[in-house]
Amino acid sequence: MSENEIKTKSVGVGVAKSTPVLLERTPETIVQFNPTLHPKGVSGSIVKFRKDRKNEWKGLKHSSFKNHALAPMEKIEIPVSTDALKKLLEEVRSRESIAKDGIKYGSHEYITVEKDKAIILDDKNKKSILEQLLTKGYSNDFWDILNQKDPNLADKIIFGHLQIQRRKVITELKARLKGSFPETKGHDSWQSWIFKNNWLFGSNYQTPIEKQKINITGVMPDFIFPTVDGFVDILEIKLPSDGVISEDTSRAGCWVWTTASNHAIGQVVNYLCEVDRLRLEIEKAIETKYSKKVSLLKPRAYVLIGQSETWSNPKKEGLRKLNNSLHGIEVLTYFDLISRGEAFLDSPSSPREVENDFADIPF
Repeated sequence: MSENEIKTKSVGVGVAKSTPVLLERTPETIVQFNPTLHPKGVSGSIVKFRKDRKNEWKGLKHSSFKNHALAPMEKIEIPVSTDALKKLLEEVRSRESIAKDGIKYGSHEYITVEKDKAIILDDKNKKSILEQLLTKGYSNDFWDILNQKDPNLADKIIFGHLQIQRRKVITELKARLKGSFPETKGHDSWQSWIFKNNWLFGSNYQTPIEKQKINITGVMPDFIFPTVDGFVDILEIKLPSDGVISEDTSRAGCWVWTTASNHAIGQVVNYLCEVDRLRLEIEKAIETKYSKKVSLLKPRAYVLIGQSETWSNPKKEGLRKLNNSLHGIEVLTYFDLISRGEAFLDSPSSPREVENDFADIPF
């Protein structure tokens, strides 16, 4: 238990025992204050313990000043160091603030901070205070109070955290493009990674629906993507190392699809035909499995393949022209995906100052 955490347990009506306060410690002895909370404030007793021969802490022979009769000219002196007295006063004040609000029945936990820090959230203490609130089970209370006091700030913090996580996704994508990952097999495949981070295609998509979970036969994509307006899109993923288009050597300035792109486009055409043929069956299966109504009317399809970061302008124009010749299908490169993600995060609605302020807080 941390030093700023106080536990209470009721022992009667309006009375509760509280976490003992360690005042002083030596290798052989400890002195602690055992506080009791009640409507008038705080009372308690100071107890000294010593280790026995088995190296266990045992209370010394019980003796109470309350019942001890002093002989004439006799006194009992209890030395108290400056640090111990300061700590005792601070801990009593903390418990007085708890008692002032009423002694709650049962067992409870409280977190305290120094007086000045309790009302000031600055660059030096904000991370420490917020970490305490979020890691010690007070997250719901924190958000409830924040929503009541400043709902706009709560929205900004949530959105800022989401932006931070998404920037990490883009950084991870750039790093993955320098490595070698399988297309579809394994949890680290491109298919698994892209489906998990499908927001890169835009904020228009809901959670992807797996083919195997709706038990549909036929030539179908592994996943379909429901849109927020109730329709679906299809995505075919190929490797970033695959070629996308190549220059037609027989005609200057003309471009053609590579074999890999042609194959992917052919697959997508077959998917679209099957979706159209099995439309009602698929819609019913999705509604049964997910309790969600979607329409498979004229789904759009995307092919993700290759990289275009170093392309010349004529080659980029070539892809634009070839895409324009397709109907309901668009070929994208992994560099296009990065550009879309960065454009989404750098939009005017992205509160960059909130991202920076809360970048180091572990939500």
